[in-house]
Amino acid sequence: MNQDYISYIRSKVGQDKVILNFAGGILANEEGKILLQLRGDKHSWGLPGGYLEVGGIFYL
Repeated sequence: MNQDYISYIRSKVGQDKVILNFAGGILANEEGKILLQLRGDKHSWGLPGGYLEVGGIFYL
């Protein structure tokens, strides 16, 4: 899929309401360094997290 997830959903449902729940977190050590994850979709660094789609499918 070349589009990001939200754009893909919008192409299917138009402007109808879509329920998405996102969560993320910041984990730091005593030195102030924070944990980052390398995103597989955009190949960039970001905070760890994921989202829950209606129907109970969880994505990281």
